[in-house]
Amino acid sequence: MRLKGEADLGKGWSLYARFGAQHATQPGLADYNTDSAVYGDKKSVMTIDQFGFTRQAGDMLLKIGRQDVTVGTTALLYSRSESNIGKRAFVDGITATGTMGEVDVTAAFVQEDDAGEQDNRVYAIRTGFQKEKPFQWGMTLGRYQDSSAGSTNHWALDGTYTAGKHTWTAEYTQSNRSNDNRAYAVTWEYGFDDKTAVYLTGFRVETNGDMGQQSDFDNNNRGLYYGIKHQLSKNNSLELVYKDQKALDSGQKNTKLEATFTQSF
Repeated sequence: MRLKGEADLGKGWSLYARFGAQHATQPGLADYNTDSAVYGDKKSVMTIDQFGFTRQAGDMLLKIGRQDVTVGTTALLYSRSESNIGKRAFVDGITATGTMGEVDVTAAFVQEDDAGEQDNRVYAIRTGFQKEKPFQWGMTLGRYQDSSAGSTNHWALDGTYTAGKHTWTAEYTQSNRSNDNRAYAVTWEYGFDDKTAVYLTGFRVETNGDMGQQSDFDNNNRGLYYGIKHQLSKNNSLELVYKDQKALDSGQKNTKLEATFTQSF
């Protein structure tokens, strides 16, 4: 369960907070951080896990506080997404989204909410072009500052093409490490109507290809995702995805089947 609240403070400012709770029959399947001493092998958690302020400044929206964040159009470079729950699962800092003239801009200057004294930081900015045209593209520059393993610099290019009911999205990224430093994701999606869509995603993420080994795709893996999304009603949706992938170093196959039902109220 995720409950979000926001209060208008006036003059473009607002206050936000989020309550997150989850019960997992197997902690290994949980969306909370079981590596953290806060939770360990607990099966249930509940806490205020996001909070802070937003500021609307012209065409830019600033968010200041604890929040979720992804880097890359496909979240290929980095992901601490809103589906996470609880402490040690998000970041603290400032993010910005909006437009500057004809250019889309997203930026993040944040520090991870990690266990102990770790203060890993993420710096990233993406600029997107041709936002009203069938073919859109963008570029991302980022830096992951790891307090123990050293920092890495990253760049990425992405493109999206829409033709009728078909949408193709591709993203490629590379870090400044000398080996195993690349990653890519390519997605095709077909929308039957405004309720149902299917998609196929191919990806490859090498060990040093993403930021801190926290891509939305499994690090040191390559594979295919087969998915279907359906809007059951105005407030209810269902997504099924089968993940067929292999570890790059060992070739060991690992598969996942995920079903997500979402109800909003």
